[in-house]
Amino acid sequence: MPPRTLATSNGTKEAYIHNACLQEFDFGIQRTEACLTLNVYAPENATNLPVFVWIHGGGFFAGSGAEYNSMPFVSTSMIHSVPVVTVTINYRQGLFGFLADEELYGERSGMDNRKTTGNYGILDQIMALDWIKKNIAGFGGNPEQTTVGGESGGGISITILLTSSLVSKGTFQRVIVQSGSMWPAIMDTLQEAINNTGNVLRTITNCTTVQCLRNLTGNQILTAQHIITSKRFMGIPAVPVIDGYVVDDILENYYARGNFQKVPILIGSTANETASYTYRMFGDKVNSTQVQEFLKTLYNATIIDEIPTIYGPISAFDNPFTYLNIIYTDAWILCEARRIAAKFSSYGLPTYLYTYNHLVSAAPSWAGVTHGVELPMLFPTILSYYYRNYTFTTLDQQLSSSMMLYWAHFIYNSNPNYNGNPANWDTYLASTDSDFVVQIKPHMRNHYYYPTCSRLMFEKPGESDLRHWLFVFYQDPLFYGLALNLTLR
Repeated sequence: MPPRTLATSNGTKEAYIHNACLQEFDFGIQRTEACLTLNVYAPENATNLPVFVWIHGGGFFAGSGAEYNSMPFVSTSMIHSVPVVTVTINYRQGLFGFLADEELYGERSGMDNRKTTGNYGILDQIMALDWIKKNIAGFGGNPEQTTVGGESGGGISITILLTSSLVSKGTFQRVIVQSGSMWPAIMDTLQEAINNTGNVLRTITNCTTVQCLRNLTGNQILTAQHIITSKRFMGIPAVPVIDGYVVDDILENYYARGNFQKVPILIGSTANETASYTYRMFGDKVNSTQVQEFLKTLYNATIIDEIPTIYGPISAFDNPFTYLNIIYTDAWILCEARRIAAKFSSYGLPTYLYTYNHLVSAAPSWAGVTHGVELPMLFPTILSYYYRNYTFTTLDQQLSSSMMLYWAHFIYNSNPNYNGNPANWDTYLASTDSDFVVQIKPHMRNHYYYPTCSRLMFEKPGESDLRHWLFVFYQDPLFYGLALNLTLR
């Protein structure tokens, strides 16, 4: 069901860092269904300060706003005279947030009695933003100067929020998209989503009605979700849905038509985004045959035939793992970030494109600068989630401070540059095709992704082609919602 507003008084109550939504992962924070909370970090005596809202990532099935202690970010912004108020939010995930079911659709489960199913997590985000708009002034924030940022699933969420008709113009004034994407395969059509989540959950649990599903405990649903994730490509149980209510079309069509909120944007990715995913699927011993088969999930035959010309032969690389990771990173996020930047820039909007390229010494040799590793630079308290028993070196600390300040200045005035910054960050323009390399010695570079991204963006696999590959090569029966000889115990 959609989120509902909570009747509250205007009084002041003791507050504390709250819990996480129900999920399979345990990162030391209590998990519960009563999880739609947010955390506000504000300087003492704050008044009318810019607001930074953070939407956490986690593939739409993991994570919590409570992970992202924003006091270091707020403190750094205060010390350097660009104080901000930061808000981290929770939203439902996995089957709790993105379950699509035909009976739920018939119940008219939208916030205004409209037909929808499967995007409840996005509706949670929209309600959180509405609450912030109405109430953040009471915490010293300026609701007319709000930046929404997010990484991975949070970044993808922002590309959805920018296009959804449910998000009122003026809800936010800037966006920061870290490792997000509008790749068509991240979303299901309504019928695909019903087949892939609702029908599969009913099969596993032997439920024939929504009421039966509602009578299940949270742990029973998590047990069923674990069965699904163990069979799914990349372990993702459910994704946002083209439901005709929150989302009407695949995201790239919105942007191609210019149907998105025209606001300043800071967007980018890490240098080796997909190394952790490639490793999860194949280990570091992927062979040439696996590379060729996996390319079918990224591009059509026309582009696949050009891959050796664009990247060179596999034999020119250290190993097939490196070769596949470079192509996968470009296809999934790097070239997508560049494409979004180009679209925003074409409307004359302040647009800043970056590539994060700093590798801490604790990183495993195969990983490179993989997905999510920039997050401890903005939120240092999550460092232990990535590298146990590792502490920042002096150089790490310097990069963390400068990265926070680039972000804080963008939040302040749509321009990340500041007096004393280690390098100037130029706006993205089609003529220069420039990105800012975030590392110990940051610098601008021009035309780095051209012509590779330009050639790769012309074609993508059809949805049916992708589903077929997953079924044949990855032995993933759940994508077709086929009956399974599995029961919930």
